[in-house]
Amino acid sequence: MDSLFTTGAETLEPARFIRFGCTGATAPTPAARSATLAPMRSLALAILASGLVVACNNSPAPAPAAIEAAPPSFPAKPWRAAAIAHGGVGSDPAIADGCRSAVDAALAVVDKGGDPVDAAVAGVVVLEDDPRFNAGTGSCVRLDGKSIQMDASVMRSDGRFGAVAGIERVKNPVRVARAVMDTPHLLLQGDGATRFARTLGMPDYDPTTPDALARSRAVHAQLFAGASDVPDAWKHFDWRARWNFDSPPPAASATPTAVDAGHDTVGVAVRAADGRFGVALSTGGLTLAMRGRVGDVPILGAGLYAGDHGAAACTGTGERMIEAGLARKVHGWLADGATATEAAKRAVADIAARGEVGIIVVSPTDMSAAADKPMAWAAR
Repeated sequence: MDSLFTTGAETLEPARFIRFGCTGATAPTPAARSATLAPMRSLALAILASGLVVACNNSPAPAPAAIEAAPPSFPAKPWRAAAIAHGGVGSDPAIADGCRSAVDAALAVVDKGGDPVDAAVAGVVVLEDDPRFNAGTGSCVRLDGKSIQMDASVMRSDGRFGAVAGIERVKNPVRVARAVMDTPHLLLQGDGATRFARTLGMPDYDPTTPDALARSRAVHAQLFAGASDVPDAWKHFDWRARWNFDSPPPAASATPTAVDAGHDTVGVAVRAADGRFGVALSTGGLTLAMRGRVGDVPILGAGLYAGDHGAAACTGTGERMIEAGLARKVHGWLADGATATEAAKRAVADIAARGEVGIIVVSPTDMSAAADKPMAWAAR
């Protein structure tokens, strides 16, 4: 099927999704009804044989919903492989082409019979290698103006999980998280995670970009000056007394400039043709964060979750995701009979009043994305 993606206020439906409206009328005789419906039956059987998705109801098709309310779900056959990717809440929908490339990479793996986790990893690697996204190359530079700490995680519907937190100087943290899944551990952090990456043959790599450096300088200048754009929690926190970086705070510019807040975690969720699910997340973290801060990404059940009923990958204010155990909660809703669309909407409503939130969800029958602000995403 063609990709479905949102531009924030507008949702584009796949070209191969066809809706028939079946309207009521005076009941005809059985013979007349049979003669009338025979051509329609033939057409419907031909469409089903071609693999198209058909929805039949007695009411006009609803207008597409804005992303603030949650985009419509993407109908998908449960016996077909499917993938959905997001570029982080706050990401420009204009860069959804990167998400489409991630989906294509994921499906290329499962279409060859690959593991759904490996498929999700392949998709996330595409996003980590794209400097437009906050993961891998393009990750946020911290307040010290030079360090980058990244988190990543993977999970399969059989319960296997692997993650890294605070890893530094690697190109693809999600590959390291996938390797952790094959160890006796669930999570490696800090220099232990980085050293583990070296045993895998991953060379030293600096993911810093000019845009990330500029954002770090701008955020620090605003924090130093007590600008109004600084979050309330940081206005009331004595960060100077708790500065925990190796170097002293860099000098702030005299005039703080407006800050592009950037965007958050990237993720890919996959359904294999045999009904198994896999999901992967990666993030370059936050500029406005102490050294060692860990968000929801490597916390099992917070940033992501995969089980028998589907998979979810979150993005947004990590502390709120951890408090809610959001991804595991979403899987519980799927287990209780919610559709992917219903679960995605409910997840946004659960967090939006307390922080930023976006999510992608895939179930045995559908997949959907939702966010409280614009978000690049794609599905196929």
